[in-house]
Amino acid sequence: MKITTSRFRDFNAPLLAALLTTIVCVGLIAAHQLGRIDLPGLEEFEHNSIDARFHVRGKHKPQTDDIVIVGFDDKLRHEAPDVFQKRAGWARFLDALAKYEPLAVGIDAFFASPEISLPPGVMDKVRGAHRALGLAAEATTTNPLMKQAFSALDAVVEAARGDEILAAALKRSGNVVLSVLFFLERGESAPAPMGQPEPIGLRGGQYDEAVAVEQPQSRRPPRAEASIYGSLEVFARNTAGAGYTNVIKDSDGKVRSVYGVIEHGGRYYMPLGLAMARHIKGQVEELSYVVGETQIMMGERTLRVDSRSTAILGYLGPGRTFTYISAADVLTGKTPKAELAGKVVFVGYSDAARDRIATPFDQNMPGVEVHATFAHNALHGGLMTRADPLWTVLVVLVLGLLISLFSFRFIRQQRAWMESVAAVVLLLGWLVAAQVFFEGGLVVDVVAPAVSCLLVALATLSTALATEGREKARLRAAFSQYVTGSLVSRIIDDPSQVRLGGVRRELSILFSDIRGFSRFSENMEPEALSSFLNEYLTPMTELVMEQGGMLDKYIGDAVMAVYGAPLAMPEHGAAACRTALAMQERLEELNVEWSERGLPRIDIGIGLNSGTVSVGNMGSEVRFDYTVMGDTVNLGARLEALTKEYRAKILVGQDTRTSAGDGFVFRELDFVRVKGRSGTVRVYELIGEVGSAPMATEQVDAWHAGLELYRKRDWAAARDAFASYMERWPADGTAEMMVERVEWLSDNPPGEGWDGVYEQRNK
Repeated sequence: MKITTSRFRDFNAPLLAALLTTIVCVGLIAAHQLGRIDLPGLEEFEHNSIDARFHVRGKHKPQTDDIVIVGFDDKLRHEAPDVFQKRAGWARFLDALAKYEPLAVGIDAFFASPEISLPPGVMDKVRGAHRALGLAAEATTTNPLMKQAFSALDAVVEAARGDEILAAALKRSGNVVLSVLFFLERGESAPAPMGQPEPIGLRGGQYDEAVAVEQPQSRRPPRAEASIYGSLEVFARNTAGAGYTNVIKDSDGKVRSVYGVIEHGGRYYMPLGLAMARHIKGQVEELSYVVGETQIMMGERTLRVDSRSTAILGYLGPGRTFTYISAADVLTGKTPKAELAGKVVFVGYSDAARDRIATPFDQNMPGVEVHATFAHNALHGGLMTRADPLWTVLVVLVLGLLISLFSFRFIRQQRAWMESVAAVVLLLGWLVAAQVFFEGGLVVDVVAPAVSCLLVALATLSTALATEGREKARLRAAFSQYVTGSLVSRIIDDPSQVRLGGVRRELSILFSDIRGFSRFSENMEPEALSSFLNEYLTPMTELVMEQGGMLDKYIGDAVMAVYGAPLAMPEHGAAACRTALAMQERLEELNVEWSERGLPRIDIGIGLNSGTVSVGNMGSEVRFDYTVMGDTVNLGARLEALTKEYRAKILVGQDTRTSAGDGFVFRELDFVRVKGRSGTVRVYELIGEVGSAPMATEQVDAWHAGLELYRKRDWAAARDAFASYMERWPADGTAEMMVERVEWLSDNPPGEGWDGVYEQRNK
């Protein structure tokens, strides 16, 4: 009974976890989509995913050259600053543009207040004086001062006529669409009342046909307050129409979507981009809209929007994707007529100082290009819409159920990895599908389904580990009594590794040992000695780990570390050298701390060797450990012992010297025949890293010069060389040892067969 119950529980637990997690995810996403709760960060991540899909889709060129942007750029500011500063300058620009015969001109700028050259009271006095001087000049035409004063006042009066001059230029053009800006209704503000007279600034900006079907607020376009921001009536009366420039900024400040319709006083108005797009064929396309419908009709074209008339812009790329022409070149006539004739022209600021918009492609796009993008989307079907929120809920449910299918025990027993693979495949499949939908104009949510996939998979796997891992737990409890915890983990992950012997691998070995530890330990109580060793071994072990080494074992006060196992490490020699140098440096810091506490200073010797070893589980059938064995290991231990005889801190073998590369400074010390090993080895001392080694090149060269004389059996010259060396660098213990050796050999010359090899005295 107990076994059956246990099996039934094991069979259902992962599946039940998957189903419960799916239900929770569906509930949370549904509540978020309905506005009942706000899942932090979900919308922000979704916005970022839209940007990513734009980048995956890539940049597109405009399908035609019918849309052109004329920019008020830095070139215009430099060559004709009056166009930026004066209404008469704008008029001069419009007259120059009209000569190119564009189809329609949309101005992304506002002339919202009268131009003031002088304060009104002062201007009235100027006009009065101008009239009086004009009459006087007629009576006394011979007075040159009178004529000069009249001419000056005449220029001032003419300069104050900027609004009249611009209004006349707009009328002459006859095809200019001006911009307006709505203040959208908020919770504390009231919309424009129904039936009020239409503001002059909105004239010509209405939909040709708009059906106001009664709908809830969630299916109505946004409503605007009574006041608007636009151009003065004197300008609005002389234009071909109007379009609003409101854009929708998401929480990260980027503009990804726009409203296709805004209601003001019961009337329905169009954006600037749409007001311009309707002119593209040389005839004004009729625009119609039904409240609550997910489309706008422009002639025979259908523009996709959501129930609130919102559309996601299908950006073609970063700023200046459309043809840009400097307004300065229009003024001077440098632009070929064909560039603008018969084109829909957007005019706006493109200088570095104003009207910049962040988009999925660009953090600094000129704002006028947003409206040009809307026009291009309206003409060529580029507007996108977001899928119904219920689709997201449905996708989360379906993906969760599909992952749950792989939670059945018989599937996990056959292929334990199938559940993880299924979750990844389903997630990738949805991401690919989302990109396909995106390029077709439909924006579906990807973040909520992706997170739900991961949560369902995680819940299933964690439950499976908890129920099906009991056998592994029993194995761990049993084996932990006999082997190290790290080896138990390896056995659990791959039981095939539990065998004697190992594999051959190229790696580096480090041995370190405290000098005179036996004498040192005799003078300390066991508890104090244990505490002292902990203070020493802990930082030394951390240094091994920092360089990617494996602590093989402690041998009393000695440390043995391996570089290149169990994971391969291409630069194992360099890692071992860096560890050895760091150990000596850290020991100096510890010695300072211990001296302040009245504890003795210690020195350590370090031996490094590299080569091919056998690495794996070594021991007997009843007890084994993961370690390394071979001649390379033995030589590393002998090199550590040699540090005493050579009075050096770090000794390395030839292979480590080669493996470490050119980033370290070494000096060759000797040829040595170590205890218990035939043949000789070339021994080097590790000085430091290049650029920070404590021993200068001059000192190393001086050492090598003395060593060369020593090997030539020129005892007198070698003694003089090392003595001279000691005078300059008296703290070098290795040089002191060589002086003693040369003096002994001078008094006791070796036979003719002497090969310059030093026989190690102690292990």
